[in-house]
Amino acid sequence: MLRRNILGSLAALPSMAYAFDLKKILDAGRSSYDVIVVGAGAAGLSAAVEAANTGASVLVLEKAPDIGGNTLISGGFYSSVDRKLQEPLGINDSEELFFEQTYEYGGSIADKKLVEHLVKNAENSLQWLESLGMHFQPRVFELYGAHWPRSHIPVLPLGQGYIRTLSSAALDRGVEIKTRCSVDELIVESGRIKGVAAATDNGRKFYFCRKGVVLASGSFAANSQLVERFAPKLAKLTTNNTPYSTGEAMMAANKIGADLVDMEFIQCLPGCPPGKKHRVRFHNDVSNFVLVNHEGKRFINEDASRDDLRDAVLSLPERYAFSIIDGQGFRKSGILVQKEAVIAREAGEAWNASSIEELAVKIGVPPSNLVSTIQSYNDGVLKKQDSLGKKITPLTLCLKEPPFWACFASMTIHYTEGGLRIDEKARCLDKAGKPIIGLYAAGAVTGGVHGRNRLGGNGLAEAIVFGRTAGKSAVERI
Repeated sequence: MLRRNILGSLAALPSMAYAFDLKKILDAGRSSYDVIVVGAGAAGLSAAVEAANTGASVLVLEKAPDIGGNTLISGGFYSSVDRKLQEPLGINDSEELFFEQTYEYGGSIADKKLVEHLVKNAENSLQWLESLGMHFQPRVFELYGAHWPRSHIPVLPLGQGYIRTLSSAALDRGVEIKTRCSVDELIVESGRIKGVAAATDNGRKFYFCRKGVVLASGSFAANSQLVERFAPKLAKLTTNNTPYSTGEAMMAANKIGADLVDMEFIQCLPGCPPGKKHRVRFHNDVSNFVLVNHEGKRFINEDASRDDLRDAVLSLPERYAFSIIDGQGFRKSGILVQKEAVIAREAGEAWNASSIEELAVKIGVPPSNLVSTIQSYNDGVLKKQDSLGKKITPLTLCLKEPPFWACFASMTIHYTEGGLRIDEKARCLDKAGKPIIGLYAAGAVTGGVHGRNRLGGNGLAEAIVFGRTAGKSAVERI
């Protein structure tokens, strides 16, 4: 059966046939690995580490020339209940509140069992990362779209800490990692997943496994055809994903019967408008910034859901707004955001000024309106009652310290909530809800965890939690 499936796959290839010895592939490759992981971001590497912890032989296949995926260029924030950090700041939190916010802000359509699995395992997965050598700053904050101050900040910038920590742990455990391997086909034998086929620099390769395949290949945000197919209104937007986020492995699983869920739900974040090059993340910390339109007025509370913010910005005639912070917020934003801002300013895509009036002139909004907007906002912060309903906390800043900064706040595609349907054991399910034997998935390639709107910081938490689960399940052949 396996030989017939491979021959059938070859028949579908372009006429310029690949030269190889089929018998040699079958004999040499069939028992080479216990587990194959597709994708070397946080989810894939977490799966590889957990699988290798049992003594299993593990192969990781990564499409890009380098490991890291979207994790490496992400903000790096990880959301979890963590009372040891939260309680000294006067922050009350619980798994129950975390579940409620994740589920309700997601439109109350996510799979409750998946949400529960995420919430119940986020903290122990945070501790697991730390046990492997990952370091976080000793504080939490409310990330844009997180709706509660539970976002942890890695010491190393962006996602570097996760990839360094997890890849080192994987290599220490004997995991083999191959880059430039684009998996676009799954090999099935007697109703069970037995391996994958991948395009490589040296032609088409086949990799076989004894126990299971874990798909952790990320989103399809950089595939304009899939975006247009599932969310046509967003098809013309830019994306902040890597160019390798194109969904081939996800669609290969769908081709052999894996179900897709929530594909129409795609999340956007503030970024540069089409035609511009420099994204500045003044929006990261919701306590630091305000959004204003081209009249210099606020038009939505900045802690609204990410989907509401997306729709509000895209409904503006210009389809972009401006993010504004002050000097204190700029210092809090971190060295990488500061670097982004300076580079963008040199390119004419961010601005700073010694006064709100001067900033208004630079970004082309009425100075009197912007001055009034900032004064009203600051009054609301002091009174702890914002006119647009933004939650005011002890961390919320007045915007009063020069220099004042502004950047573009268009919408860029950030995250695809939809993907492969899984259960709480990270098993891929078919359209009847039954597990596909030997196929597991974790991270942004999956759907059903977040519903229509993912909370800020939940993406990395999901990747680690479900990546670990998928690695364990694959080894145990659940």
